[in-house]
Amino acid sequence: MPEFAYNIRQYYPQQRAELLQVIAQIETYPNAAERVLTKANLIMLHCDQVDPHTAMIVKQELLALDGDALVSPHVYLGQSSNPTKLLAWANERSWRALCAKFQAIPLPALQALAQQIGALLVHNQARGSLKLGSTQWHWGQKTLVMGILNVTPDSFSNDGLLEAGQIQIQQQALDFAAAGADMLDIGGESTRPGASIVSIEQEIARVVPAIQAIRQVCQLPISIDSYKAEVVAAALAAGANVVNDIWGLRQADDSWNTALAQIVAQAQVPIILMHNRVSTVEQFAHGTNYAASNYGDIIGEVCAELRQSIDFALQSGIANDLILLDPGIGFGKSPEQNLQVLRQLRTIASLGYPLLVGTSRKSMIGITLNRPVEQRLWGTAATVAYAIQAGADIVRVHDVAAIVDVCRMTDALVRHEG
Repeated sequence: MPEFAYNIRQYYPQQRAELLQVIAQIETYPNAAERVLTKANLIMLHCDQVDPHTAMIVKQELLALDGDALVSPHVYLGQSSNPTKLLAWANERSWRALCAKFQAIPLPALQALAQQIGALLVHNQARGSLKLGSTQWHWGQKTLVMGILNVTPDSFSNDGLLEAGQIQIQQQALDFAAAGADMLDIGGESTRPGASIVSIEQEIARVVPAIQAIRQVCQLPISIDSYKAEVVAAALAAGANVVNDIWGLRQADDSWNTALAQIVAQAQVPIILMHNRVSTVEQFAHGTNYAASNYGDIIGEVCAELRQSIDFALQSGIANDLILLDPGIGFGKSPEQNLQVLRQLRTIASLGYPLLVGTSRKSMIGITLNRPVEQRLWGTAATVAYAIQAGADIVRVHDVAAIVDVCRMTDALVRHEG
């Protein structure tokens, strides 16, 4: 071997905890590894609608802290007073120093920026947990698997159980539980394009007996997949524990679903806020919500619209630790847009809330692989493994047994702490 064979290689830490472990192998003094981490942990932030004056202050201050920021030439040449996007990077210690300085300056724009950056840094360290009865989920420890139980006649995946008797529904729940599911998702209205409209009364008649039947034999947490306040209220009374709202507390006219928010707040149950878009009331009513929307910056817009849903939920009295997010794969996005959201899922995870991802048997998999819906298991498995690596906490799937294995193997790679 050559005298100076340094074995130099580039290191790509998957998460903050992994970088800390590598540092601790070299820096052995107590508490010193954490200090080193704040210098080694490079964080890149993307901001929207930053006024030029604030953008230039951020750039100048980061340069003084061994970081930097990218702004439009029109800004630094003084040719525009319009807000700009800002891409900035620095190590964790520099970001904390910047926040401390901005918080001490009596300028609202700088103080707001410091508050939002600080919140993101806190999320990078502590994930928290969620307690549902006797069940406690510690975010980040393992990927949770949500098994889909459609009580419909027209599910896109051809797995609807509307015509099944209670014994069959109970058996499906028990099979999912035995296969390792962590929760069940009950839906009484299909969201596939062109699906039949289901009245509130019909939907209640479908989901309530199913929930009651499952509750007789299985104690897994149950989420109710509905955006209708009356259906959600009936489902919670029947034994559901979580609300899964595909519209993120929005309504057809883009107003807020105050009735649903009030029910969730009063019941003090978790709610999954999914990103979705609807172009017209007619599209919303007939379930044709898969038509691609026009996005300028799809990840930025998904994050912004999810934040709007979060803000409304908080204003409605829903506790911060009871909010979960879903990027809405397959809803209001083209197949390529869905892939783009998956590629940048870690950005959505950085919003600081537990993340549910539902790719199971979706059309983007069918189009990519040229496979019918019943042959999309392996494509689903690939997207699930990728989503876990990118920050997903829960995956919503049809093929529970197979995907549980995918999750456990991916967890062993991604969440390993030894």
